[in-house]
Amino acid sequence: MNLTRRQTLFAGAGAAAAALGPVAAWAQPALPPAPWRTGTHIVLLGTMAGPVLHPARMMASQALFVNGRGYLIDCGYGAIARMTEMGMRLPEISNVFITHHHSDHNADYPSLVNLAWILGIKGQMKVMGPPPMKRIHDASIAVQREDIDIRIKATGRQPIEKSFDVSEISAPGVVFTDDRVKVTAARVDHEPFEVALAYRFDTADTSVVFSGDTSPVASTVALARGADTLVHEAMLVSGIDAMLAKRPYVPPNLKKFLLAGHTTAEDAGRIAAEAGVRRLVLTHLLPGDEPIADEVWREHAARHFKGEIVVGRDKLVL
Repeated sequence: MNLTRRQTLFAGAGAAAAALGPVAAWAQPALPPAPWRTGTHIVLLGTMAGPVLHPARMMASQALFVNGRGYLIDCGYGAIARMTEMGMRLPEISNVFITHHHSDHNADYPSLVNLAWILGIKGQMKVMGPPPMKRIHDASIAVQREDIDIRIKATGRQPIEKSFDVSEISAPGVVFTDDRVKVTAARVDHEPFEVALAYRFDTADTSVVFSGDTSPVASTVALARGADTLVHEAMLVSGIDAMLAKRPYVPPNLKKFLLAGHTTAEDAGRIAAEAGVRRLVLTHLLPGDEPIADEVWREHAARHFKGEIVVGRDKLVL
């Protein structure tokens, strides 16, 4: 029997698949349990202060899940990979809140927009952040315009613009409510940004504050007053020089910039104590790629805060 070239190729592909066998061909690592689909949970996706690349920590991203509905706070590089590793589906994210527009907090946002649209958002994904959030969203669509237009033409799916509701936040106060959360924003100090934000989420059973990037400011204390959990960035000044020494190029003002715009672990503990929160979660660790034991971070924060202290790690569910 004579086979065409096309038939020969398909026959070869089939033989290769048969050789692998059904188990080898389709075997995938088992996904861990997904406790966030019931109750209220904080999920730390990325805990690195960046932009720094390290396999142990992705860049800043976390989510609050309330009975399976996800509210994403920041979307730094690696956030989508961490979601995928945990078995988290992008359409489970109903809202996105960006604290400020450093790349370690929004680098994965263009991919989030494209993939969430492709994978099937129910209704609209609501996005909020400081200016220029709308311009950044439009640019994220522009990056994949060719792909988007082809998919719309080929599959008949709705235009991507209809899947998102984007708004900008400049003033403090209540910025969002639905049947599960009330979200309040506060302006914090992360120079040279004109607007950088922290967010407080109040649910029926808990209250959680996400500081974003900030130097120690009274507005964070006021926002976190009486909250159950404060998720706050943390810096260890003693580790900055070691981190910078590994870089092939260090801008002359980088260390000054880092020290001015962030909060030490000790000051994070002080803020938590002044706010009267029950639990302090340290994240956006600076440096996050140095071998600093959890006990060191915890000891610095405990100088002022006597409640529960959690040192963040990627994929931690609280």
